[in-house]
Amino acid sequence: MKQIFKIAMAMYMAMFLIACSEDDDSNEDVIAADGIYNFLGTIDGAYYLAASETLTEGSLTFVNNGTQIDADQAARIIASGDYLYSLDYGTGLLSQLQPTATGEYVKIKEINAGLSVGTNTPRYALADESTIIVMNVETTPVTDDAGDVTDYICTLRLSSVAIPEMTIGNLTEFVIPQTENAKKGATIGYHPMRASSPVISGDKIYFGLMHTDIFDPTVPPPFRAPKQSGLETLVFDYPSMTNGTITESSAATGHTGGYRAPAMHVDENGDVYQNNWFMSATGFDLSNGDKTVIMRLRDGAYDSSYEFDVSAALGLESNVAAVGWFYVGNGIGYMPIQLEDEGNYYTDNSWSVARIDIYNQTAVKLDVPLSQLFTYENGITVDDNFYMAISPTGGDAAVYEFDATSAAADAVTEGLGLDGNNIHVEGIYH
Repeated sequence: MKQIFKIAMAMYMAMFLIACSEDDDSNEDVIAADGIYNFLGTIDGAYYLAASETLTEGSLTFVNNGTQIDADQAARIIASGDYLYSLDYGTGLLSQLQPTATGEYVKIKEINAGLSVGTNTPRYALADESTIIVMNVETTPVTDDAGDVTDYICTLRLSSVAIPEMTIGNLTEFVIPQTENAKKGATIGYHPMRASSPVISGDKIYFGLMHTDIFDPTVPPPFRAPKQSGLETLVFDYPSMTNGTITESSAATGHTGGYRAPAMHVDENGDVYQNNWFMSATGFDLSNGDKTVIMRLRDGAYDSSYEFDVSAALGLESNVAAVGWFYVGNGIGYMPIQLEDEGNYYTDNSWSVARIDIYNQTAVKLDVPLSQLFTYENGITVDDNFYMAISPTGGDAAVYEFDATSAAADAVTEGLGLDGNNIHVEGIYH
């Protein structure tokens, strides 16, 4: 496979890319982000952070409370230690935030993380407690003598951000190979357009991939059509970031990188479990018999002995789709699921939540209100309970507590009340 690696020294990158700024208000009584519960909410396209000391009682409002954060297109949040890290998706700026005793959030440092990988819309993820990985797939057209596009070169660009220092480290570039499977059926073929949702297991790092027909550049991802058949995951040796390969599975179809919720998790045995996302154009391609699955990867490859058909396990009359899930532990996870019979995946309250058991391959739809969870980012586990915010459009919203020790559909308790109607809570961080 053709590949290119380039390493640039951290000091060199820092000279051009880092623009740190200390907050001017030195009198703020800052507290640790992991000492409270932090909520990300959206109101008419604007993003806000607000804090609560509890998840189970009382209420939390964003009205005249909390802090509006920078978000050109969207805000993506990571929690680690004392800080929250907010990626302004649209400018590429990465801000280090810390809550205060008054309920506000102050900006401690800010860097242009997107510039390090050549885009203002990078993806990013927490690799470990001291490292954030920033990702971008850069596409370069290949033309013939007549100037017609005959192919594309898709280059994954990765940089690391040391936290809490907020310094940018080495840059890696890798030309993602287009597999024979991905070349089938389209004008030029299905090219990898995104790498996302990375996880580290042992000496391997895995990246989920989104493929699209790149021939129509007027339509931005993820709305290009169609998707490739089969599943693909990009694997490197870690931490050297060498020996990049594509591992494939024909068990299902679609993207493997999630959307805002993560698609891959590592269990206590070091195995990687991954869900698929079979989006095509502006909707889930549910009419072709596609299914939502969880696949297992071991030692850098798909494990052909394992396939968890979540759609079949749920046993619902509606087709079911998913764009990510959350792992609690001991084989138990929670997956936002879109029900085709309930309407559009993006505009309607057509999402529920399923408890999944990846070891016993069972799934149950939980008793929660239908809501809009396509853009939902994060839930948290406390003891044996998992907590998510459920925000139905036009209805009441709340934090819901799921008892991870129970497989009953009604093992759900409504907790902290949240703003509803036009306010959506996109994640809880701790």
